[in-house]
Amino acid sequence: MTAALIKERYYILTPLSLLLGGLVLIATLLLAAASYLGSIDKTMAGYGHMLAALDATLIQEMAQDNRRQLGVLEASLDKRAIAAGASAINPIWAIAHQFKHDAHFLYFYNTRTQRLDGYPDWQQPEGYRAQARPWYQALSGEGDDLIWFGPYPEFDSAGQVLTLIKRVKDDGGQLLGLLMVDMSFSALQGALQRAVGEDQVALYITARKGGQLVVGHNLQLLPSRLDREKQGAGLDVFWEGRHLQHVLEGMEWDLNVYLAPSHFHANLQDTLLMVVLPALALLFIWLCSLWFLVRIFRQEQALVQGSLSGLIRDEARKEIQRRQRTWFVHGSLGEIEQMRNSLLQGQDALLHDPLTGIMNRRAFDQQRARLELEGVPYWLVLFDVDNFKGVNDGWGHSVGDAVLFRVATIMTRTLGDERVYRIGGDEFAALLPWDQAELECRLTHLLGRVRALQWREFEASITLSAGGARYPDDAPLLFDRADECLYRSKRLGRDRWHLSGPRESDSDCDPRAMTVSV
Repeated sequence: MTAALIKERYYILTPLSLLLGGLVLIATLLLAAASYLGSIDKTMAGYGHMLAALDATLIQEMAQDNRRQLGVLEASLDKRAIAAGASAINPIWAIAHQFKHDAHFLYFYNTRTQRLDGYPDWQQPEGYRAQARPWYQALSGEGDDLIWFGPYPEFDSAGQVLTLIKRVKDDGGQLLGLLMVDMSFSALQGALQRAVGEDQVALYITARKGGQLVVGHNLQLLPSRLDREKQGAGLDVFWEGRHLQHVLEGMEWDLNVYLAPSHFHANLQDTLLMVVLPALALLFIWLCSLWFLVRIFRQEQALVQGSLSGLIRDEARKEIQRRQRTWFVHGSLGEIEQMRNSLLQGQDALLHDPLTGIMNRRAFDQQRARLELEGVPYWLVLFDVDNFKGVNDGWGHSVGDAVLFRVATIMTRTLGDERVYRIGGDEFAALLPWDQAELECRLTHLLGRVRALQWREFEASITLSAGGARYPDDAPLLFDRADECLYRSKRLGRDRWHLSGPRESDSDCDPRAMTVSV
Protein backbone atom coordinates (compact mmCIF):
# COMPACT_ATOMS: atom_id res chain seq x y z
CA MET A 1 0.00 0.00 0.00
CA THR A 2 2.81 2.40 0.92
CA ALA A 3 4.68 1.64 -2.31
CA ALA A 4 1.55 2.34 -4.35
CA LEU A 5 1.12 5.72 -2.63
CA ILE A 6 4.77 6.59 -3.28
CA LYS A 7 4.37 5.82 -6.99
CA GLU A 8 1.08 7.72 -7.17
CA ARG A 9 2.53 10.92 -5.75
CA TYR A 10 4.70 11.49 -8.81
CA TYR A 11 1.55 11.83 -10.91
CA ILE A 12 0.52 14.61 -8.53
CA LEU A 13 3.90 16.30 -8.14
CA THR A 14 4.55 16.59 -11.90
CA PRO A 15 1.50 18.78 -12.78
CA LEU A 16 1.94 20.58 -9.46
CA SER A 17 5.51 21.52 -10.39
CA LEU A 18 4.31 22.75 -13.79
CA LEU A 19 1.62 24.85 -12.11
CA LEU A 20 4.15 26.21 -9.62
CA GLY A 21 6.49 27.17 -12.47
CA GLY A 22 3.64 29.02 -14.20
CA LEU A 23 2.75 30.86 -10.97
CA VAL A 24 6.38 31.85 -10.49
CA LEU A 25 6.45 33.25 -14.03
CA ILE A 26 3.22 35.20 -13.47
CA ALA A 27 4.53 36.54 -10.16
CA THR A 28 7.75 37.59 -11.89
CA LEU A 29 5.80 39.44 -14.57
CA LEU A 30 3.65 41.18 -11.92
CA LEU A 31 6.72 42.19 -9.95
CA ALA A 32 8.31 43.48 -13.16
CA ALA A 33 5.16 45.52 -13.92
CA ALA A 34 5.15 46.91 -10.37
CA SER A 35 8.83 47.75 -10.66
CA TYR A 36 8.19 49.43 -13.99
CA LEU A 37 5.33 51.52 -12.57
CA GLY A 38 7.50 52.41 -9.59
CA SER A 39 10.27 53.57 -11.92
CA ILE A 40 7.72 55.70 -13.81
CA ASP A 41 6.58 57.36 -10.58
CA LYS A 42 10.18 57.99 -9.55
CA THR A 43 10.95 59.44 -12.96
CA MET A 44 7.99 61.80 -12.84
CA ALA A 45 8.80 62.80 -9.25
CA GLY A 46 12.35 63.59 -10.37
CA TYR A 47 11.13 65.78 -13.20
CA GLY A 48 8.68 67.47 -10.84
CA HIS A 49 11.56 68.40 -8.55
CA MET A 50 13.45 69.62 -11.61
CA LEU A 51 10.58 71.96 -12.56
CA ALA A 52 10.39 73.33 -9.02
CA ALA A 53 14.14 73.85 -8.88
CA LEU A 54 14.17 75.49 -12.32
CA ASP A 55 11.39 77.82 -11.26
CA ALA A 56 13.08 78.76 -7.99
CA THR A 57 16.59 79.22 -9.31
CA LEU A 58 16.45 80.34 -12.92
CA ILE A 59 13.09 81.62 -14.08
CA GLN A 60 12.20 83.49 -10.91
CA GLU A 61 15.67 84.97 -10.81
CA MET A 62 15.36 86.14 -14.41
CA ALA A 63 11.87 87.50 -13.72
CA GLN A 64 13.05 89.30 -10.58
CA ASP A 65 15.91 90.87 -12.52
CA ASN A 66 13.39 92.23 -15.01
CA ARG A 67 11.06 93.43 -12.25
CA ARG A 68 13.85 95.21 -10.38
CA GLN A 69 15.09 96.72 -13.61
CA LEU A 70 11.59 97.95 -14.44
CA GLY A 71 11.14 99.30 -10.89
CA VAL A 72 14.34 101.32 -11.10
CA LEU A 73 13.37 102.69 -14.51
CA GLU A 74 9.88 103.69 -13.33
CA ALA A 75 11.28 105.48 -10.27
CA SER A 76 13.68 107.45 -12.48
CA LEU A 77 10.96 108.81 -14.79
CA ASP A 78 10.21 112.55 -14.75
CA LYS A 79 6.51 112.20 -15.45
CA ARG A 80 5.88 115.95 -15.81
CA ALA A 81 8.65 116.35 -18.38
CA ILE A 82 7.44 113.27 -20.23
CA ALA A 83 3.89 114.65 -20.23
CA ALA A 84 5.31 117.84 -21.68
CA GLY A 85 6.89 115.84 -24.52
CA ALA A 86 10.44 115.28 -23.18
CA SER A 87 12.30 112.00 -23.68
CA ALA A 88 11.98 109.39 -20.94
CA ILE A 89 15.65 108.40 -21.16
CA ASN A 90 17.88 109.72 -18.35
CA PRO A 91 21.28 108.74 -16.86
CA ILE A 92 19.68 106.14 -14.59
CA TRP A 93 18.78 104.05 -17.64
CA ALA A 94 22.44 103.25 -18.27
CA ILE A 95 22.74 101.94 -14.72
CA ALA A 96 19.52 99.91 -14.96
CA HIS A 97 20.68 98.42 -18.23
CA GLN A 98 23.60 96.80 -16.36
CA PHE A 99 21.19 94.66 -14.28
CA LYS A 100 21.29 92.12 -17.08
CA HIS A 101 24.42 91.24 -19.00
CA ASP A 102 22.79 90.05 -22.20
CA ALA A 103 21.93 92.19 -25.19
CA HIS A 104 18.53 93.80 -24.63
CA PHE A 105 16.70 97.12 -24.99
CA LEU A 106 14.75 99.40 -22.64
CA TYR A 107 11.77 101.24 -24.15
CA PHE A 108 9.23 103.89 -23.25
CA TYR A 109 6.26 104.56 -25.48
CA ASN A 110 4.69 108.00 -24.89
CA THR A 111 0.99 107.82 -25.61
CA ARG A 112 0.67 111.57 -25.93
CA THR A 113 3.48 112.15 -28.40
CA GLN A 114 3.30 108.58 -29.86
CA ARG A 115 7.07 108.46 -29.69
CA LEU A 116 9.09 105.35 -28.79
CA ASP A 117 12.34 106.01 -26.92
CA GLY A 118 14.90 103.18 -26.63
CA TYR A 119 18.17 102.50 -24.81
CA PRO A 120 20.84 101.77 -25.88
CA ASP A 121 20.51 104.23 -28.70
CA TRP A 122 17.75 102.90 -30.87
CA GLN A 123 16.75 104.39 -34.18
CA GLN A 124 13.26 103.74 -35.32
CA PRO A 125 13.43 101.72 -38.57
CA GLU A 126 11.78 102.95 -41.69
CA GLY A 127 8.19 101.79 -41.90
CA TYR A 128 7.99 101.09 -38.20
CA ARG A 129 4.55 101.85 -36.72
CA ALA A 130 4.02 101.36 -33.00
CA GLN A 131 0.28 100.89 -33.50
CA ALA A 132 1.01 97.76 -35.60
CA ARG A 133 3.27 96.10 -33.04
CA PRO A 134 1.81 93.34 -30.80
CA TRP A 135 2.83 95.04 -27.52
CA TYR A 136 0.60 98.00 -28.43
CA GLN A 137 -2.35 95.92 -27.19
CA ALA A 138 -1.21 96.56 -23.63
CA LEU A 139 -2.53 100.15 -23.88
CA SER A 140 -6.10 98.88 -23.87
CA GLY A 141 -5.72 96.96 -20.64
CA GLU A 142 -6.55 98.10 -17.14
CA GLY A 143 -4.76 97.90 -13.84
CA ASP A 144 -1.21 98.53 -12.75
CA ASP A 145 0.07 94.93 -12.75
CA LEU A 146 3.14 93.97 -14.70
CA ILE A 147 2.38 92.34 -18.01
CA TRP A 148 4.45 89.50 -19.46
CA PHE A 149 3.94 89.79 -23.17
CA GLY A 150 5.15 87.51 -25.92
CA PRO A 151 6.78 85.86 -27.50
CA TYR A 152 6.27 87.82 -30.65
CA PRO A 153 8.46 88.46 -33.71
CA GLU A 154 10.87 91.33 -33.72
CA PHE A 155 10.31 93.97 -36.32
CA ASP A 156 12.04 93.20 -39.59
CA SER A 157 13.63 90.07 -38.04
CA ALA A 158 12.92 86.35 -37.64
CA GLY A 159 13.85 86.47 -33.97
CA GLN A 160 11.44 86.22 -31.07
CA VAL A 161 11.20 88.58 -28.12
CA LEU A 162 9.56 88.55 -24.66
CA THR A 163 8.68 91.83 -23.02
CA LEU A 164 7.82 92.87 -19.46
CA ILE A 165 5.45 95.87 -19.68
CA LYS A 166 4.41 98.40 -17.01
CA ARG A 167 1.64 100.96 -17.58
CA VAL A 168 2.90 104.35 -16.40
CA LYS A 169 0.37 106.94 -15.23
CA ASP A 170 0.78 110.58 -14.32
CA ASP A 171 -0.08 112.04 -10.95
CA GLY A 172 -3.69 112.42 -12.04
CA GLY A 173 -4.02 108.73 -12.85
CA GLN A 174 -4.05 109.25 -16.59
CA LEU A 175 -2.08 106.80 -18.75
CA LEU A 176 1.18 108.37 -19.67
CA GLY A 177 2.80 105.53 -21.59
CA LEU A 178 4.29 102.03 -21.55
CA LEU A 179 7.62 101.22 -19.92
CA MET A 180 9.05 98.04 -21.49
CA VAL A 181 12.02 95.80 -20.75
CA ASP A 182 13.02 93.06 -23.19
CA MET A 183 13.48 89.66 -21.64
CA SER A 184 16.06 87.62 -23.50
CA PHE A 185 14.24 84.87 -25.39
CA SER A 186 17.43 83.09 -26.42
CA ALA A 187 18.79 83.15 -22.85
CA LEU A 188 15.60 81.58 -21.50
CA GLN A 189 15.55 78.93 -24.24
CA GLY A 190 19.21 78.14 -23.55
CA ALA A 191 18.44 77.75 -19.86
CA LEU A 192 15.68 75.24 -20.65
CA GLN A 193 18.00 73.34 -22.96
CA ARG A 194 20.71 73.13 -20.30
CA ALA A 195 18.17 71.94 -17.75
CA VAL A 196 17.05 69.04 -19.97
CA GLY A 197 20.46 68.05 -21.27
CA GLU A 198 20.41 64.91 -23.43
CA ASP A 199 17.10 63.62 -22.06
CA GLN A 200 14.41 63.02 -24.69
CA VAL A 201 11.83 65.25 -23.00
CA ALA A 202 10.11 68.46 -24.02
CA LEU A 203 10.54 71.37 -21.55
CA TYR A 204 8.50 74.48 -22.37
CA ILE A 205 6.63 77.50 -20.98
CA THR A 206 3.00 78.27 -21.82
CA ALA A 207 0.75 81.23 -21.12
CA ARG A 208 -1.73 80.38 -18.36
CA LYS A 209 -4.60 81.92 -20.27
CA GLY A 210 -5.15 80.19 -23.58
CA GLY A 211 -2.15 77.85 -23.26
CA GLN A 212 -0.08 79.72 -25.89
CA LEU A 213 3.46 78.41 -26.21
CA VAL A 214 6.06 80.91 -24.99
CA VAL A 215 9.39 79.14 -25.30
CA GLY A 216 10.63 75.58 -25.11
CA HIS A 217 13.16 72.91 -25.98
CA ASN A 218 12.66 69.59 -27.82
CA LEU A 219 9.26 70.78 -28.98
CA GLN A 220 9.31 68.22 -31.81
CA LEU A 221 8.51 65.57 -29.20
CA LEU A 222 5.13 67.12 -28.45
CA PRO A 223 2.17 65.29 -30.02
CA SER A 224 -0.06 67.17 -32.44
CA ARG A 225 -2.77 67.27 -29.81
CA LEU A 226 -1.79 67.22 -26.15
CA ASP A 227 -4.57 66.96 -23.61
CA ARG A 228 -2.95 68.53 -20.56
CA GLU A 229 -5.97 67.80 -18.43
CA LYS A 230 -5.65 64.07 -19.05
CA GLN A 231 -2.70 62.69 -17.17
CA GLY A 232 -1.39 59.30 -18.28
CA ALA A 233 -1.74 56.75 -15.51
CA GLY A 234 -0.15 53.39 -15.06
CA LEU A 235 0.86 51.62 -18.25
CA ASP A 236 -0.95 54.26 -20.38
CA VAL A 237 2.33 56.16 -20.47
CA PHE A 238 3.60 53.46 -22.80
CA TRP A 239 1.27 54.84 -25.52
CA GLU A 240 0.49 58.42 -24.40
CA GLY A 241 3.55 59.59 -22.51
CA ARG A 242 3.26 61.77 -19.42
CA HIS A 243 2.79 65.54 -18.95
CA LEU A 244 3.62 67.62 -15.87
CA GLN A 245 2.78 71.28 -15.28
CA HIS A 246 4.24 73.65 -12.71
CA VAL A 247 2.67 77.05 -11.97
CA LEU A 248 5.15 79.94 -12.02
CA GLU A 249 4.27 82.19 -9.08
CA GLY A 250 3.89 85.87 -9.88
CA MET A 251 3.82 85.22 -13.61
CA GLU A 252 1.08 84.37 -16.06
CA TRP A 253 3.07 81.42 -17.26
CA ASP A 254 3.26 77.70 -16.54
CA LEU A 255 6.37 75.55 -16.78
CA ASN A 256 5.67 72.22 -18.49
CA VAL A 257 7.52 69.00 -19.14
CA TYR A 258 6.36 66.23 -21.49
CA LEU A 259 7.92 62.77 -21.56
CA ALA A 260 7.27 61.04 -24.88
CA PRO A 261 6.35 57.31 -24.99
CA SER A 262 9.85 56.55 -26.31
CA HIS A 263 11.23 57.68 -22.95
CA PHE A 264 9.22 54.98 -21.17
CA HIS A 265 10.05 52.45 -23.85
CA ALA A 266 13.69 52.75 -22.78
CA ASN A 267 12.67 52.27 -19.13
CA LEU A 268 10.63 49.22 -20.09
CA GLN A 269 13.58 47.81 -22.02
CA ASP A 270 15.79 48.18 -18.95
CA THR A 271 13.16 46.44 -16.82
CA LEU A 272 12.85 43.61 -19.32
CA LEU A 273 16.61 43.18 -19.47
CA MET A 274 16.92 43.09 -15.68
CA VAL A 275 13.87 41.02 -14.70
CA VAL A 276 11.62 39.60 -17.40
CA LEU A 277 14.14 38.36 -19.94
CA PRO A 278 16.17 36.34 -17.39
CA ALA A 279 12.89 34.85 -16.11
CA LEU A 280 11.74 33.99 -19.62
CA ALA A 281 15.16 32.58 -20.45
CA LEU A 282 15.00 30.45 -17.30
CA LEU A 283 11.51 29.28 -18.24
CA PHE A 284 12.66 28.50 -21.79
CA ILE A 285 15.61 26.50 -20.50
CA TRP A 286 13.33 24.72 -18.05
CA LEU A 287 10.86 23.83 -20.81
CA CYS A 288 13.67 22.73 -23.10
CA SER A 289 15.07 20.53 -20.34
CA LEU A 290 11.63 19.05 -19.77
CA TRP A 291 11.19 18.51 -23.52
CA PHE A 292 14.61 16.87 -23.76
CA LEU A 293 13.74 14.68 -20.77
CA VAL A 294 10.50 13.59 -22.43
CA ARG A 295 12.35 12.92 -25.67
CA ILE A 296 14.94 10.84 -23.86
CA PHE A 297 12.21 8.89 -22.09
CA ARG A 298 10.31 8.28 -25.34
CA GLN A 299 13.51 7.34 -27.13
CA GLU A 300 14.43 4.85 -24.45
CA GLN A 301 10.83 3.61 -24.39
CA ALA A 302 11.04 3.04 -28.15
CA LEU A 303 14.36 1.27 -27.58
CA VAL A 304 12.66 -1.08 -25.12
CA GLN A 305 9.76 -1.68 -27.52
CA GLY A 306 12.17 -2.34 -30.37
CA SER A 307 14.16 -4.70 -28.20
CA LEU A 308 11.01 -6.58 -27.23
CA SER A 309 9.72 -6.80 -30.79
CA GLY A 310 13.12 -7.79 -32.21
CA LEU A 311 14.42 -10.19 -29.62
CA ILE A 312 15.78 -12.52 -32.24
CA ARG A 313 17.16 -9.86 -34.59
CA ASP A 314 20.79 -8.84 -34.50
CA GLU A 315 19.79 -5.22 -35.22
CA ALA A 316 18.04 -4.98 -31.87
CA ARG A 317 21.12 -6.24 -30.06
CA LYS A 318 23.39 -3.84 -31.94
CA GLU A 319 21.05 -0.95 -31.07
CA ILE A 320 21.19 -1.83 -27.39
CA GLN A 321 24.97 -2.14 -27.52
CA ARG A 322 25.26 1.21 -29.31
CA ARG A 323 23.18 2.96 -26.65
CA GLN A 324 25.13 2.03 -23.57
CA ARG A 325 24.07 5.23 -21.77
CA THR A 326 20.46 5.23 -20.61
CA TRP A 327 18.66 6.96 -17.74
CA PHE A 328 15.33 5.23 -17.34
CA VAL A 329 15.45 1.76 -18.87
CA HIS A 330 18.91 0.43 -18.09
CA GLY A 331 17.54 -2.30 -15.83
CA SER A 332 14.81 -3.16 -18.31
CA LEU A 333 17.32 -3.48 -21.13
CA GLY A 334 19.42 -5.80 -19.00
CA GLU A 335 16.43 -8.02 -18.34
CA ILE A 336 15.53 -7.97 -22.03
CA GLU A 337 19.11 -8.95 -22.92
CA GLN A 338 18.92 -11.88 -20.53
CA MET A 339 15.59 -12.89 -22.04
CA ARG A 340 17.04 -12.52 -25.52
CA ASN A 341 20.05 -14.69 -24.67
CA SER A 342 17.75 -17.37 -23.30
CA LEU A 343 15.57 -17.12 -26.38
CA LEU A 344 18.56 -17.29 -28.70
CA GLN A 345 19.84 -20.32 -26.89
CA GLY A 346 16.48 -22.00 -27.34
CA GLN A 347 16.32 -20.88 -30.95
CA ASP A 348 19.84 -22.14 -31.53
CA ALA A 349 18.75 -25.53 -30.27
CA LEU A 350 15.79 -25.44 -32.66
CA LEU A 351 17.90 -24.51 -35.68
CA HIS A 352 20.94 -26.74 -35.12
CA ASP A 353 21.46 -30.46 -35.42
CA PRO A 354 22.40 -31.85 -31.98
CA LEU A 355 24.67 -34.58 -33.44
CA THR A 356 26.81 -32.66 -35.95
CA GLY A 357 26.37 -29.15 -34.62
CA ILE A 358 25.52 -27.75 -38.06
CA MET A 359 22.15 -26.20 -38.99
CA ASN A 360 19.14 -28.46 -39.45
CA ARG A 361 16.17 -28.81 -41.82
CA ARG A 362 14.22 -26.00 -40.10
CA ALA A 363 17.07 -23.54 -40.66
CA PHE A 364 17.41 -24.82 -44.23
CA ASP A 365 13.74 -24.09 -45.01
CA GLN A 366 13.93 -20.61 -43.42
CA GLN A 367 17.07 -19.67 -45.34
CA ARG A 368 15.62 -20.87 -48.66
CA ALA A 369 12.45 -18.83 -48.08
CA ARG A 370 14.48 -15.72 -47.22
CA LEU A 371 16.70 -15.99 -50.30
CA GLU A 372 13.75 -16.48 -52.62
CA LEU A 373 11.85 -13.61 -50.98
CA GLU A 374 14.84 -11.32 -51.57
CA GLY A 375 15.35 -12.70 -55.10
CA VAL A 376 18.98 -13.70 -54.47
CA PRO A 377 20.34 -16.31 -56.98
CA TYR A 378 21.87 -19.41 -55.37
CA TRP A 379 22.73 -23.09 -55.93
CA LEU A 380 20.89 -25.82 -54.03
CA VAL A 381 23.25 -28.80 -53.65
CA LEU A 382 22.09 -32.06 -52.03
CA PHE A 383 24.64 -34.52 -50.53
CA ASP A 384 24.35 -38.14 -49.52
CA VAL A 385 26.95 -40.31 -47.71
CA ASP A 386 27.57 -43.30 -49.94
CA ASN A 387 26.78 -46.74 -48.41
CA PHE A 388 26.11 -45.23 -45.00
CA LYS A 389 23.67 -48.00 -44.05
CA GLY A 390 26.54 -50.48 -44.35
CA VAL A 391 28.60 -48.45 -41.86
CA ASN A 392 25.76 -48.50 -39.33
CA ASP A 393 25.05 -52.18 -39.86
CA GLY A 394 28.69 -53.28 -39.87
CA TRP A 395 30.26 -51.05 -37.23
CA GLY A 396 27.37 -49.74 -35.18
CA HIS A 397 25.54 -46.50 -34.80
CA SER A 398 28.26 -44.87 -32.71
CA VAL A 399 30.71 -45.22 -35.58
CA GLY A 400 28.02 -43.99 -37.96
CA ASP A 401 27.52 -40.92 -35.78
CA ALA A 402 31.27 -40.24 -35.85
CA VAL A 403 31.27 -40.51 -39.64
CA LEU A 404 28.43 -38.01 -39.91
CA PHE A 405 30.17 -35.60 -37.51
CA ARG A 406 33.50 -35.68 -39.39
CA VAL A 407 31.81 -35.35 -42.80
CA ALA A 408 29.75 -32.37 -41.54
CA THR A 409 32.92 -30.74 -40.20
CA ILE A 410 34.70 -31.08 -43.55
CA MET A 411 31.65 -29.69 -45.37
CA THR A 412 31.40 -26.58 -43.17
CA ARG A 413 35.12 -25.91 -43.45
CA THR A 414 34.98 -26.19 -47.23
CA LEU A 415 31.63 -24.55 -48.00
CA GLY A 416 31.06 -22.33 -44.94
CA ASP A 417 29.37 -22.75 -41.53
CA GLU A 418 26.21 -20.85 -42.51
CA ARG A 419 25.73 -22.64 -45.84
CA VAL A 420 25.58 -26.34 -44.86
CA TYR A 421 22.54 -28.12 -43.37
CA ARG A 422 21.75 -31.70 -42.22
CA ILE A 423 18.28 -32.37 -43.60
CA GLY A 424 18.01 -36.13 -42.89
CA GLY A 425 19.90 -39.15 -41.57
CA ASP A 426 22.91 -39.10 -43.89
CA GLU A 427 21.52 -36.38 -46.13
CA PHE A 428 23.02 -32.88 -46.26
CA ALA A 429 22.19 -29.76 -48.24
CA ALA A 430 24.01 -26.53 -49.06
CA LEU A 431 22.78 -23.12 -50.27
CA LEU A 432 25.68 -21.59 -52.17
CA PRO A 433 25.91 -18.11 -53.79
CA TRP A 434 28.82 -18.79 -56.20
CA ASP A 435 28.96 -18.94 -59.94
CA GLN A 436 29.06 -22.35 -61.60
CA ALA A 437 32.83 -22.48 -62.17
CA GLU A 438 33.66 -21.83 -58.54
CA LEU A 439 30.94 -24.20 -57.38
CA GLU A 440 32.35 -27.03 -59.53
CA CYS A 441 35.82 -26.64 -58.08
CA ARG A 442 34.49 -26.41 -54.53
CA LEU A 443 32.45 -29.57 -54.92
CA THR A 444 35.39 -31.47 -56.41
CA HIS A 445 37.62 -30.27 -53.57
CA LEU A 446 35.02 -31.27 -50.95
CA LEU A 447 34.52 -34.77 -52.33
CA GLY A 448 38.29 -35.26 -52.45
CA ARG A 449 38.74 -34.21 -48.82
CA VAL A 450 35.99 -36.57 -47.65
CA ARG A 451 37.46 -39.40 -49.72
CA ALA A 452 40.87 -38.82 -48.15
CA LEU A 453 39.64 -39.19 -44.55
CA GLN A 454 41.29 -42.01 -42.57
CA TRP A 455 39.23 -44.13 -40.18
CA ARG A 456 40.43 -46.09 -37.18
CA GLU A 457 37.48 -48.50 -37.23
CA PHE A 458 37.74 -49.60 -40.87
CA GLU A 459 39.98 -49.20 -43.90
CA ALA A 460 37.37 -48.37 -46.54
CA SER A 461 36.88 -44.78 -47.71
CA ILE A 462 33.79 -42.73 -47.04
CA THR A 463 32.56 -40.85 -50.15
CA LEU A 464 29.85 -38.35 -51.02
CA SER A 465 27.48 -38.07 -53.94
CA ALA A 466 26.09 -34.66 -54.83
CA GLY A 467 23.57 -33.06 -57.14
CA GLY A 468 22.64 -29.41 -57.60
CA ALA A 469 20.21 -27.05 -59.28
CA ARG A 470 20.26 -23.25 -59.59
CA TYR A 471 17.66 -20.73 -58.49
CA PRO A 472 15.90 -19.07 -60.26
CA ASP A 473 16.82 -21.02 -63.43
CA ASP A 474 15.32 -24.30 -62.17
CA ALA A 475 12.46 -22.86 -60.09
CA PRO A 476 9.84 -24.00 -59.14
CA LEU A 477 11.13 -27.62 -59.32
CA LEU A 478 14.43 -26.68 -57.75
CA PHE A 479 14.55 -29.39 -55.09
CA ASP A 480 13.35 -32.10 -57.48
CA ARG A 481 16.01 -31.24 -60.05
CA ALA A 482 18.75 -31.21 -57.43
CA ASP A 483 17.53 -34.55 -56.11
CA GLU A 484 17.48 -35.99 -59.65
CA CYS A 485 21.11 -34.88 -60.17
CA LEU A 486 22.04 -36.49 -56.84
CA TYR A 487 20.58 -39.84 -57.86
CA ARG A 488 22.25 -39.57 -61.26
CA SER A 489 25.56 -39.34 -59.38
CA LYS A 490 24.65 -42.48 -57.39
CA ARG A 491 23.62 -44.44 -60.47
CA LEU A 492 26.85 -43.54 -62.24
CA GLY A 493 29.03 -44.99 -59.49
CA ARG A 494 28.80 -42.52 -56.54
CA ASP A 495 31.64 -40.26 -55.31
CA ARG A 496 30.77 -37.64 -57.90
CA TRP A 497 28.52 -34.62 -58.50
CA HIS A 498 26.11 -33.46 -61.17
CA LEU A 499 24.58 -30.03 -61.80
CA SER A 500 21.46 -29.28 -63.79
CA GLY A 501 21.36 -26.98 -66.79
CA PRO A 502 23.72 -26.31 -69.76
CA ARG A 503 27.41 -26.62 -69.04
CA GLU A 504 28.96 -23.15 -68.79
CA SER A 505 32.56 -24.18 -68.28
CA ASP A 506 34.80 -27.18 -68.59
CA SER A 507 35.82 -28.51 -65.22
CA ASP A 508 39.47 -29.37 -64.80
CA CYS A 509 38.89 -30.52 -61.21
CA ASP A 510 37.59 -34.09 -61.61
CA PRO A 511 36.70 -36.21 -64.65
CA ARG A 512 33.82 -37.70 -62.66
CA ALA A 513 32.07 -34.29 -62.37
CA MET A 514 29.70 -33.07 -65.01
CA THR A 515 26.77 -30.77 -65.75
CA VAL A 516 23.71 -32.35 -67.32
CA SER A 517 20.36 -31.23 -68.66
CA VAL A 518 17.45 -32.73 -66.82
